[in-house]
Amino acid sequence: MCRLLIVSNDTKEHLLLQQSINDSFLNIKVLPPAKTELEALTIAETLLPEILLIAIDHLDVDGFIVKRKIVQQLPNIKVIILTERDNFQSIHQALRCGVIDYILMPIDLDEVKFAIDRCVKSLNQVSLMDILNKKPSALAKEQINTILDYIHEHYNEEINLTTLAEIMHLNRHYVSRFFKDAVGMNFIDYLTTYRIEKAKQLLMKTEESITEISGTVGYIDSTYFSKLFKKKVGQSPHQFRKQYRGEFIPADLRIIYN
Repeated sequence: MCRLLIVSNDTKEHLLLQQSINDSFLNIKVLPPAKTELEALTIAETLLPEILLIAIDHLDVDGFIVKRKIVQQLPNIKVIILTERDNFQSIHQALRCGVIDYILMPIDLDEVKFAIDRCVKSLNQVSLMDILNKKPSALAKEQINTILDYIHEHYNEEINLTTLAEIMHLNRHYVSRFFKDAVGMNFIDYLTTYRIEKAKQLLMKTEESITEISGTVGYIDSTYFSKLFKKKVGQSPHQFRKQYRGEFIPADLRIIYN
């Protein structure tokens, strides 16, 4: 989960941005708003945002000064500037500071979302390198748990690597590699294992038919489900229900990182 800080003294502007971000990004947490330099620096120091969205004209001091101080605290933060300053000097100053994007007012929400998407992709690629180097950062751990939480909540739906890539704002190749290196198995094996564990619980605890259970855990074709179940478990769903009702404890796949 990426933490994003909006810095602006315009309450309407902040609410508009927050609503748009919440609607478009599953893996971003918008931090409490900052309306002044002091609030921005305090929140940056205590909550450690990874993305900064700053309206440099809507502050009690020069927004570039606030941005510079935050970057000094958090050198790896990704910055998006919102401004009415359509002049070469301001744009040049922003580019020299390494901002991700410089967006002119009035706000174009599509431009903002595109810029945030670029920030997230940049952060995710760093997290992937953390995983590959066997030194997962806090952000990498949060991101893989975001993916796992999504799988656990939507396992009974049509879900694939493209789905995960869209919610994480990363391409399929990166998601596939990131997932396998972090979890120790590829995505489809993990999803299948999780669905089978859920099916085991239903076989033990309910009177649902095999066809109903198949649909409940995400398989429309109950014949395919039964064959897959037997391949993974070594028994058919009927045999498993008969032998293990009330006795078998399913594997816990919930937590990968603490």
